[in-house]
Amino acid sequence: MPKTRMIKMEGAMNFRDLGGIQLKGNSLTRNGVLFRSDGLSRLTVRDLKKFKSLKINSVLDLRHSEEIAKAPDKLPRDMTVQSINCGFYAKGTMKLFQAVNSGKADVRESKSLMRQVYAKMPIEHIEEIQKIIRYVLQSEKTPCLIHCMSGKDRTGLIIAIILKAIGAPMPAIISDYEMSNGEYQTVDVFDEGAQKESITAVMAADPSYLLASFAAIEKVYGSFDNYITKALMLTDSELNQLSHVLSE
Repeated sequence: MPKTRMIKMEGAMNFRDLGGIQLKGNSLTRNGVLFRSDGLSRLTVRDLKKFKSLKINSVLDLRHSEEIAKAPDKLPRDMTVQSINCGFYAKGTMKLFQAVNSGKADVRESKSLMRQVYAKMPIEHIEEIQKIIRYVLQSEKTPCLIHCMSGKDRTGLIIAIILKAIGAPMPAIISDYEMSNGEYQTVDVFDEGAQKESITAVMAADPSYLLASFAAIEKVYGSFDNYITKALMLTDSELNQLSHVLSE
């Protein structure tokens, strides 16, 4: 996966263009149409100029209201950007943070709890996922940016589902997901009782986490195609439109 998809920001460490990803056949995802990132509350003046140059029309914020209140998005004032709140608090996250902060959850337990959270997300948050995809497939809403707090978990799952829906093979999806590894912004969900190694495990873009989501989809719905049509209730017309918007 070309590193050129990464967009260097001073106040965001996980900002990238979803263009250039190989799909089935010879097609690629379009450049400059869909972006993903971590939090936008720390964007600098220089970042805001770069943001403006990307001509982003819509920002889909996957954080819940408490997260937004603590760190509201900082967006250019001299351009119109539609800000859409599609936030959700992933089921099982509170249990995960409590276990890690207690100091009792080692790396192995932390990873197990992360896989449990990921397994619940596509099943417990169908309404939010459906809303996001239906928004993205509207060409007039793009270019579009999807983000959460770290741009890895909620954003990672949503992007993975979108990519798979338009025909990206799993290795390409995992490759994009793993690009979220590396430096990350400081988050305020861990306290002094947490083991450093456990925090690192939680903040990692571990492929086993994302694979847990798709395994849960297969278990509950039998196949990803069934999930798309029976859970998210996306029609063939909507899927074709999504592909038209996002792929070359």
